[in-house]
Amino acid sequence: MKIRKAKIKDLDILEIISKEQFKVKKLQPRFKLLLKDNSYHIQIIEEKGAVIGFIIIKFLYENLIDIYSIAIKKEYQNRGYGYKLLSRVLKNFHKYKITLEVSEDNVAKKLYLKCGFKIDSVRKGYYGNNDAILMSFYKLEPGSEES
Repeated sequence: MKIRKAKIKDLDILEIISKEQFKVKKLQPRFKLLLKDNSYHIQIIEEKGAVIGFIIIKFLYENLIDIYSIAIKKEYQNRGYGYKLLSRVLKNFHKYKITLEVSEDNVAKKLYLKCGFKIDSVRKGYYGNNDAILMSFYKLEPGSEES
């Protein structure tokens, strides 16, 4: 297993994974644009040289990032790859507050809670019949002003 920064050569497989996981077209990331935008960072996870998933983060402010999207190919789900990918982001960006939004019925909500995200608020009916759950993760560093 390897986690690395996405490159232009990964566009095709990123699009395939996105279409598989996000049936609604407007939820599918536009990777070509994101790879050129410095406010976004895309990490991919590989198994035996094959790309099996991705995570996209967006830099919002000096110490705030948002998990824009995360997806693992269907046949690799429930095998710990999403956890490994998200854990790497939490480790690499430990000085940032990390936020995300997830539908209440999305199974990824369990992953976020397992990794230490807390529920901040709920947007009722945001996804039609489903609520949006707003979550955040922030690890206070010893000696920081807030600790």
